Amino acid sequence: MKKYYHLILLFLLLGLFFGYKQFQTIGIAQINTDQLAEMRMNDDQEDIVYIDVREPHEFKNGHINGMVNVPLSQLENNYDIIPKEKTVVIFCRSGNRSLQAANILKDIGYKDLVNVKGGILDWKGEVVK
Repeated sequence: MKKYYHLILLFLLLGLFFGYKQFQTIGIAQINTDQLAEMRMNDDQEDIVYIDVREPHEFKNGHINGMVNVPLSQLENNYDIIPKEKTVVIFCRSGNRSLQAANILKDIGYKDLVNVKGGILDWKGEVVK
């Protein structure tokens, strides 16, 4: 058993890592940038707010028209500008910060959250500079 200790430990750590990753997305819908493009083409945009959580300098370098910039670093102090009664679609550079932001909002009580995987790196549409 001792000679397999390192393998058991490795599998345990991998299980914990992937379990944690799955736990982070509970209650948060996941879409890709193609699905975001489709979502933005729908006529019913009244109940959706699009939030870009990148830092202001990143947002100025290029963003999707209609996104509201609420940087992750300032989210906990400014979340009140994001309506709780709407679907909140969260966007960033790659999908990591947006998932962090979605988890913060979920903890505050937001219910209808959507994380965009791939972020601006995967976005194929128009970018405003």
